[in-house]
Amino acid sequence: MSSKNGTEPVGLMGEPGSIAARLTFWYALLSVVLIASAGSVLYWVLVDRLRQEDDQMLMGRIAEIRAILLHPTDSVVFREELQREASMLSGTYLRVLDSQGAIVVEAPTSEAIFSRHKSADPFFETPGDERGADWRSGDGEMYRVMSARIAIRSGFTVQVAMSRLKEEEVLAAYRRTLWFAVSAALVIAVVAGYLIARRGLRPISRLASIVAELSAAHLHRRVADDAWPQELRPLAANFDQLLARLEQSFVRISRFSADIAHELRTPLHILRGEAEMALSKVRSSEDYRMCIESAAEEYERLTRMVDALLFLARTEHPDAHLDKKPLALDHEIAAVCAFHQAMADEQEITLSTGGAGIVLADSGLLRRVLGNLIANALRHTPSGGRIVVESKETPDRETEIVVSDTGDGIPAQDLPHVFDRFYRADSARLRQGTGTGLGLAIVQSIMQLHGGTVSLHSELGHGTTVRLKFPTR
Repeated sequence: MSSKNGTEPVGLMGEPGSIAARLTFWYALLSVVLIASAGSVLYWVLVDRLRQEDDQMLMGRIAEIRAILLHPTDSVVFREELQREASMLSGTYLRVLDSQGAIVVEAPTSEAIFSRHKSADPFFETPGDERGADWRSGDGEMYRVMSARIAIRSGFTVQVAMSRLKEEEVLAAYRRTLWFAVSAALVIAVVAGYLIARRGLRPISRLASIVAELSAAHLHRRVADDAWPQELRPLAANFDQLLARLEQSFVRISRFSADIAHELRTPLHILRGEAEMALSKVRSSEDYRMCIESAAEEYERLTRMVDALLFLARTEHPDAHLDKKPLALDHEIAAVCAFHQAMADEQEITLSTGGAGIVLADSGLLRRVLGNLIANALRHTPSGGRIVVESKETPDRETEIVVSDTGDGIPAQDLPHVFDRFYRADSARLRQGTGTGLGLAIVQSIMQLHGGTVSLHSELGHGTTVRLKFPTR
């Protein structure tokens, strides 16, 4: 029975939703159904077999009476022979009728079992042609009756019956035994099934205890190496994969927390130092102006960092909304390059575009990806260098955007970490202090949001190439 507050129904063993109780219930039900079905089939086979034997016996009596009728004798001798025939088997009743329906002979006459129930004469409903039928007398006793027509002289009708009292006793004993066997099987199946189910579910309890012991300090633990039943091996393997993802996420969050603390500490120290220096003594208005301008730069850097973090948080949200539509890449690339053209001209860097294509993407996010890559390339490309942004369609019908430059390049040891948040190579830290270290992380998040991929190839002193692949429309 389910409670009103929507809790799960209580199992057979009193445990809510118990798998052991469910297995026990179905095991017991199956056992009882199988035993009851087998016993019922055997019971009806026994009933049918007893009826066949009764019919054979009654047919034998009819054949013996036919043989007596073939040898004409007087009625007294005929009745004596019938009485002797009936006395050979207790519980047998014989009756012979002539063609007019008058009783020629009836045995046993002293105990005419049917004559006491003339209103319910069983022979009036028998099929004839030596086919038997069951009939229950008024006192509740069961009989097997049969009648046959014998074409001798003027014709006779022979009617025979025999009591099935002993057979009914045998069948009743069989039914009692069957009910006892079914009841005993039910009790044994419930007890044994529950014990077997509990024993079979022990590995699940062991797995649950391992999970209960896990904490942030034990995310390195793996459970698939233990000896698990075959059914639990996929679960253990998937659980290990979950632990690996959690460990990776926990490490990334820990590193991210340390990085963001480090990144925020630097501008805050600068702001605090400049404020303390301005307050240490009376200064000129020009000195105060320079202090405020320096603070404004740090505020701008903090604002960009917070905006980037908020953007990353929104892109990682599962309900992030994308306004996807078909975009002409030549138009999108030209718009972004036009925005950065002034900076490229100032640094004497050639910024060129090429290719065409259609991609299904969010226009604002696509331009942000291209803007981050071009701005990053401008920061790391010396004067006289070249930046190329081109698009093309790959052989597997994916759309690819390639942003390449002839800049400083990235050391090989830094390549695996370039998409990590707040990660910047040492050379970049020394050369430029305006970056937040979140540009490539934003690029990767936007590409994942579109179902695409981003890859980076770089050689120190030979430039960097970034490839953006969008899935087939």
